[in-house]
Amino acid sequence: MHVHLNQVNLNAELDAMYAAQKAAAKREAERTRRKLVEYASELAGEADAEACVVKLQPREESGAEAQQNRQQRTRKQKQGRDREAEESVISDWA
Repeated sequence: MHVHLNQVNLNAELDAMYAAQKAAAKREAERTRRKLVEYASELAGEADAEACVVKLQPREESGAEAQQNRQQRTRKQKQGRDREAEESVISDWA
């Protein structure tokens, strides 16, 4: 019978791997936390700057665009009236 003097304990290896992974995750979490704190402090520093208000005005339509929009609105209104007329004829008859 042949016996190896240095037998590998699998449980010990698994424990060592688990500890190494846990330590790496802890370092990564600390690094991420540090970055977030840095970004937050940068943002807080910018908050002290003078506030700025921007007002946006509606876009002015050209004459052709305005006319097209009016024509589309009147067509939609006519279509709506036609549907209402058709529905009222059927409902009155019934």
